Amino acid sequence: MAAMAIFGPAGEKGRFQQAESLFQALRPTIRKLAAGETLFATGDATRGFFAVRNGQIRLARCSASGRETVLFVAGTGERFAEASLFAETYHCDAQAIIESTVACFPRTEALHLLQNDAAARLDLTADLARQVMELRSALTLRDVRSARERVLAYLVARTGADGRTVAIKGLLKDVAATIGLAPAVLYRTLAQLEAERVIRRSDGSIELT
Repeated sequence: MAAMAIFGPAGEKGRFQQAESLFQALRPTIRKLAAGETLFATGDATRGFFAVRNGQIRLARCSASGRETVLFVAGTGERFAEASLFAETYHCDAQAIIESTVACFPRTEALHLLQNDAAARLDLTADLARQVMELRSALTLRDVRSARERVLAYLVARTGADGRTVAIKGLLKDVAATIGLAPAVLYRTLAQLEAERVIRRSDGSIELT
């Protein structure tokens, strides 16, 4: 049986271009999700980690008081829930923002591969390190009191290769939750920055001018 490609076109592979070659031998199972459908919930037994073949998956966690924190929005070509390989249950909820297709890499086989493949271990370590750095960056932003400066710092930290364009994955309300702003405050701040021609907004991206 031929290995199934988990990514879309080459331009959509995102930051994890090595994932296909390193983990494809695990023969992932493919699942299609409708918009709003839950992939897994907090406390579910860990089945493995995932990669987005197409679409967007939102990872979030609720506190005891009911406050939701958005941890990550995975887009096409990105992996998620790798840390759960080392836990018996998932520590957050994963839900499709739009119609999505994901590949599930089984836990037992993935752990066996990591034990025996140095390249896979290095790739996973680099991935987890990036996630830690992004979470630290998001926490640091919450200390910036000015909404304007907080939003600008968030955008600058996430510009692409051109140093100007920021791809917006998921919903703006999730961005607001990530940086600790009320959605209305984020919308108002973005509108003000656009009116001042500091940014230019288009479908799915924001450009710093």
